[in-house]
Amino acid sequence: MKTTDYNGWTNRNTWLINLHFGEIIREEIQEDAATTIEMIENFILDLLNEDFANVPMCISDFIDMSEINWGEIWEHHCMAVFYENEAND
Repeated sequence: MKTTDYNGWTNRNTWLINLHFGEIIREEIQEDAATTIEMIENFILDLLNEDFANVPMCISDFIDMSEINWGEIWEHHCMAVFYENEAND
């Protein structure tokens, strides 16, 4: 059973990643149906690492990357793409 503690998501960190990168993640899945959880995680972490290089450590500490539920984000967007495709058929 999925626990939804923060705005319908597992936790605040997962919600924040989806809030700020959800469109990018959905586009990746739409373009390549073989996109995996690991591919999404690596893609977003690469983007964040570039941005975090210029952010003071005290600010970057506000998000715990180990708490992000990548599987939940991937599943959410896979289902959204699936239902969108079903509606268009």
